[in-house]
Amino acid sequence: MLSEWLHMREELTRVMTQHRALCGASAPDPVALSRNRWLISNVSRQRATWLTGTALPVAERLAHTPGGAGWLALQAHVPAYRQRISGFVSRWPIEAIVKDWVGYRHATAELRFEIAQWLRKEEAAMRALVAEMESMPAMPLLKAGQA
Repeated sequence: MLSEWLHMREELTRVMTQHRALCGASAPDPVALSRNRWLISNVSRQRATWLTGTALPVAERLAHTPGGAGWLALQAHVPAYRQRISGFVSRWPIEAIVKDWVGYRHATAELRFEIAQWLRKEEAAMRALVAEMESMPAMPLLKAGQA
């Protein structure tokens, strides 16, 4: 599970690094920025789906442990985090980016910092969750007809 999460973080970091490079230009490239923002959104959606479908059920089963409880506590902040991202995207459609390139670059740098902080917290919580999962005794397999 940790390796999957690390792979997804790496993918998100890769497209965010591409975005940072695009923001380093003296003038915006609307086509490249639109494509990159779509990639970031797509990677983020896939990641959110995995977190909800894979990590969350594990955390719920391990809610009685520090790792499970920690993951669930972090997830309680996800709606506010997503709202911040959504608000940013709404505030900065491509037309606004072109009109205020300097402002967008500044706002993006701030958001990038927030995302990096979030990913650090999420990694710590994921590592704790995986440690709890790995420390649990294996469940015996049931034979057919047993339940």
